[in-house]
Amino acid sequence: MSVTPEQREQIRLSLLRYGLGSFTVGLARQYLASEGFRGLSKEEVRAEILYLADPSKGFLRQNDKLISPEVATYSTTANGRDYLAGMGVE
Repeated sequence: MSVTPEQREQIRLSLLRYGLGSFTVGLARQYLASEGFRGLSKEEVRAEILYLADPSKGFLRQNDKLISPEVATYSTTANGRDYLAGMGVE
């Protein structure tokens, strides 16, 4: 799916909001579809998650899991929460 820069920003903000709990790539894809971003592939969603989890950004982190560690989950970091707060998102 081709997205505009504005849509990409909204996707990234949504991922940060989802991370206030915890999410998987598949779950994030379903949430994004419910927001109108239908047609995003798992690879596209994963790429945005990895962008936000990159150490230079530090907005998301992969969680350590003892059960089913092959199913990665992600959460928003303190930096990500501060960013959302600065944007007026709770």
